Amino acid sequence: MSGYGVLSADDAARLLLPVAESLASVHAASGRHGAISPAAIEVDAGGRALLVDRTRVAPDPDYTAPEGADDVWSLAAVLLHATTGRPPTAVGAPPDVPRTTGWLAPLIELGLRPESHERPSAAEFADYLRARVAPPAAPRGLPVGALVLAGAAVLALLGVVGAALLFAGGDEEPRTRPERPAATSDEPEEDPTSAEPSEGPAPPTAAELANFARDYVATASGDPELGYTWLTPAYQQRSPRYREVWSSIRDPRVLSVSADPRAMSVSYTYAYRLAGGGSRTEDITLFLVQDGPRLLIADATAR
Repeated sequence: MSGYGVLSADDAARLLLPVAESLASVHAASGRHGAISPAAIEVDAGGRALLVDRTRVAPDPDYTAPEGADDVWSLAAVLLHATTGRPPTAVGAPPDVPRTTGWLAPLIELGLRPESHERPSAAEFADYLRARVAPPAAPRGLPVGALVLAGAAVLALLGVVGAALLFAGGDEEPRTRPERPAATSDEPEEDPTSAEPSEGPAPPTAAELANFARDYVATASGDPELGYTWLTPAYQQRSPRYREVWSSIRDPRVLSVSADPRAMSVSYTYAYRLAGGGSRTEDITLFLVQDGPRLLIADATAR
């Protein structure tokens, strides 16, 4: 990665998406790299970043998690380096992620969490990047020894490990996504050779994202059980106190909303009363993914 200097969030995401996908492929095969660092990433003549084989690079202490080798922590550290020019050891402990990292800040913060179980998986890390940047075209010739994700199915956009303090803590049985019913014998089979390709749902506008936020607050406070279904299955698993928290909120009022369709995020400030007395005002950012025609919350931050 030498010679690239400090990159914008968009450029860093585009450059490192293939690396994240490669790492997800390694983990899917029950493997581990163990030496992720800028030195472990090569950029070919076409500008595509490639993760080199573990046997060709030694671990770098500046990009090694506090508890030892952890690929996701190291990848988040590389992303921090790409957007700031500094490793985590140069920004404090726990790492203080600068605002210059842009929309990548939540992903970097989650990846550098002190507790390994709070970090996203390699697949979730790649999903977060893929949801916001177009994947680069695969080159025809790849260097020997490079670990490249080839021919894998596109992963569902599940987002990253949750950071919202609002939904943290506790143990609760997670809800899983219901399976899609199989086609019955009475339904005509579609000829794949004659079917026209589907373009998929149009990306939401800023106004639609703002309306989503307002509707979500009203839904979650009025019926926490229904609001829970607005979360991705992965985020449901990370939100064990969801119903408890929303059941304690009374008369929420959304004071302001701003949306970023390009980043698929919406931020809002809202005030509410607590069931036990008192009131609060919070700033929330929701990170969304499209699941067919609907939007789901893949992650959130609160302050």
